[in-house]
Amino acid sequence: MQSLRIGFLAILFLFYLECEALAAAHIAGEIEMKVKTVVIDPNAQSPVVILEGIATQEFLPIWIDMPEARAIALELKQIKTERPLTHDLVRNILNDLGTKVKRITITDLLDKTYFAIISLAIKNRETKIDSRPSDAIAIALRMKAPIFVSLQAMEKSRPTATLRPGAHQQPRRLGIQVQELSVELAKLMDSQTTRGLIVTDVVTGSPAMKADIRRGDIITKINDRSVANAAALDLLLQTMGVPGPVKIELMKKGKPTTIQIDLP
Repeated sequence: MQSLRIGFLAILFLFYLECEALAAAHIAGEIEMKVKTVVIDPNAQSPVVILEGIATQEFLPIWIDMPEARAIALELKQIKTERPLTHDLVRNILNDLGTKVKRITITDLLDKTYFAIISLAIKNRETKIDSRPSDAIAIALRMKAPIFVSLQAMEKSRPTATLRPGAHQQPRRLGIQVQELSVELAKLMDSQTTRGLIVTDVVTGSPAMKADIRRGDIITKINDRSVANAAALDLLLQTMGVPGPVKIELMKKGKPTTIQIDLP
């Protein structure tokens, strides 16, 4: 259960990260995404479908009901049932009527509820059907249709990073907040390293921002010393009592990079 909880928290953390390639993936205020996986939230005991940006490192978790989670998981694993389930029936009806699913779009988040539409091409006209995201995703998978999420929904979904009083305050000298890299999180990020600190937030105008440190970068060493956890980073920065240059080794988009920051 502990490893499941850590893995789920890792997915939620990934959801918070932004990638500098994000702007290139925006089409008319939308991000194209794909289904990465379906997991169980160990706290709520509820399924969660995880969407991942195709051209970015954006992640979006959506809590769904068990029947839809099963329908999505079966299609992801290409498991065929003896008799058609509800979403299989919808696919069969659409195919028999010559109707194409052009796309599905998760449009908004209101009162903790996501909204979606299914865009259908019926002969010479197009129509849009209101849908729950879980149903829309299950149908999109079966109809090989693209999945889009509006920037509005992404922005409303993005959690606010907070730092507990008295815990890991030193990274603020760099102008960053960090999260320890777990094995589960490293796998989800396809990271070659499993030790380090992931940058979760960068303060505007801070030394880190001026050095082009971004959310999602993984800090591995400070002044040639490994930093496997936030406490180690705290200790290293505390020993640097006076302003001066700091050598930082990190992974940016999977590539090792070394930068120097003038610590205030």
